Amino acid sequence: MIKLIRYFAQGRLFWALLVILGIVLEGCGLYFQYGLNLDPCVNCVYERALYLTFIAAGIIALINPKNRLWRFLGEIIFFIGSLFGIMIAFSHLADYTNDGFGASCKLRADFPSFFKLDEWLPWMFQPTGACVKLDWSLFGFNMPQWILLSFVCGTVVALIFIVTEPFAHREERMRYY
Repeated sequence: MIKLIRYFAQGRLFWALLVILGIVLEGCGLYFQYGLNLDPCVNCVYERALYLTFIAAGIIALINPKNRLWRFLGEIIFFIGSLFGIMIAFSHLADYTNDGFGASCKLRADFPSFFKLDEWLPWMFQPTGACVKLDWSLFGFNMPQWILLSFVCGTVVALIFIVTEPFAHREERMRYY
């Protein structure tokens, strides 16, 4: 099983699919905003920003997935982005389910001063809505639940890749002897 996992981690297919997945998820967010006229809340905007880590991780690892440095950098970015995504998605789900006095969704994004996505790309990263219940679901799950699921899956896959990384080093060392 570990050999199969390492095969995917060291190949270009997985990383290319991760880039495509990130683009598709970003596209879904834009479709919800502009196609279905659902204004994004601050959590939606943060989640979009974290989906960029999927794209960045995939591109970095695609440089040379057989090289430990590029691959591990991609794995770490994928893991950290997914982990932060879980935290934001939990907050999103809490804001989504709490009505009235329990709702705590902010109205403005608070990106770091060196990474002001809401100012650089306001059409994509500026929150224009509040965390309210939507009349949208797919297979019984609402949008925050699907977003949480996507980040949980990303975290699990990235963690599996990271945990099996020492086995790749052992195999690579054994090839030289």
